[in-house]
Amino acid sequence: MVSSICFLTTSDTHGAWPYSSSNPAPKVDVLLHCGDLTQVGGLPSFKRAIEDIKSVDAELKLVIAGNHDLELDESWVRENMPEDMADHLACVTFMKEQKIHGIHYLDEGTHMFTLQDGRRFSVYASPYTPEFNGYAFAYGKEEDRFNIGATSAAAGVYVIMTHGPPLFPVNPEYDLDVSQDGTHCGCEKLANAVQRVKPRLHCFGHLHEGRGAMRVGWTDNTQSETKVASMERVQDEGVVITVEKDSAGSESLLVNAAMHGPGRGWLVDLIL
Repeated sequence: MVSSICFLTTSDTHGAWPYSSSNPAPKVDVLLHCGDLTQVGGLPSFKRAIEDIKSVDAELKLVIAGNHDLELDESWVRENMPEDMADHLACVTFMKEQKIHGIHYLDEGTHMFTLQDGRRFSVYASPYTPEFNGYAFAYGKEEDRFNIGATSAAAGVYVIMTHGPPLFPVNPEYDLDVSQDGTHCGCEKLANAVQRVKPRLHCFGHLHEGRGAMRVGWTDNTQSETKVASMERVQDEGVVITVEKDSAGSESLLVNAAMHGPGRGWLVDLIL
């Protein structure tokens, strides 16, 4: 019997939930929210976002922060609003407390999850993006959070879940990281981590105009270096995208799940 895990991937809701009681989210095993739950943070906004997430019929709900979720970034608060450290602690505490509702607010790093029936999967999570207009969870051009040190993406993880997109500069068909004017704003260091880890699914958001999904094929050369062999856009938004078991190590599904315009979450069925 074929076993799978069904994910609903979403990002950048900014307080505007795409589902309602008359138009509910589909029932899935796992909800992934890739950050920017709010427009500019604030405990009331985080509480509203969590109520929206609670409405999804999913056993497990995994959430990371984004650059707009200001109070969740301790460093940003200390630098920009040191008088509001109590607000930071209140917001982070609230997010962490949601575990009792099956909602896990993920810190940067690798996490393992087991569903009630024993199905297991691993996730590497990171809310960090290249510095942009002084927003939260930012890093400089020379910093590599994804391949060096304790925060790096571990080999073998099934899912990479980041707020920002990767940048694949040698592939002109790749556009999941484009801004409104068509500029590529992804991170090449994150792309290096994706090539190294070769996850079965990498979901993100941040660049709203880059919303979409692509399958990336990998190949290893004689020096055992992973390269991009192919890129193919997934055209059928709204249907379930299947990630086959035999694709492990040879293909990754990349999904920019930003809620841009009328879009809803992407459904991904990962075959175990």
